[in-house]
Amino acid sequence: MTDEQIIGRVRGGETRLFEELVRRYQGQVYGMAARLVGGRGDAEDVAQEAFLKAFRGLEGFKGDAKFSTWLYRITWNVCTDWLRRNRKPGRRSSSIDETPEVADSRVDVAGSLVESERREEIRRALDGLPDKYRSVVTLMYFQKMSYDQISAVLGLPLKTIETRLYRARRMLREALSTMDERSRG
Repeated sequence: MTDEQIIGRVRGGETRLFEELVRRYQGQVYGMAARLVGGRGDAEDVAQEAFLKAFRGLEGFKGDAKFSTWLYRITWNVCTDWLRRNRKPGRRSSSIDETPEVADSRVDVAGSLVESERREEIRRALDGLPDKYRSVVTLMYFQKMSYDQISAVLGLPLKTIETRLYRARRMLREALSTMDERSRG
């Protein structure tokens, strides 16, 4: 059954079918929340709130965009509201790698350590970006969204998305280069 068919049936009174939409998109919604607000518990709360808002607002969904884009926009707004209410000064929160690593005796320990350190450097560099740049990087690389989807989610023109992504990449390169220089010196 397509998203549109489910939405039609939910609007027709079969509200339990909304659970299927939750199952389809819970990973993406939770992933976005985890990368933007950090912390498993907070991300779960934000994801739940996003789905609740989507359910309550389903009558207002016009179908101009895909359901997933509309849902990501809601999630983005909930995350933004949460950050405004809860962010402590100087604290950024994003999670590059929410998946716990599984121990494997065949793993190259030195290689894993270097990879882990690099991932931490990338996380710090990403956390150091202003929100407007971090958001496009998160949506592009972690949520695997297209430029058009990011534009719809953030409500910004496509050219603005392209510019912000270009600048964010440049800032990340500079930050990582600085980190590399410090580690060598």
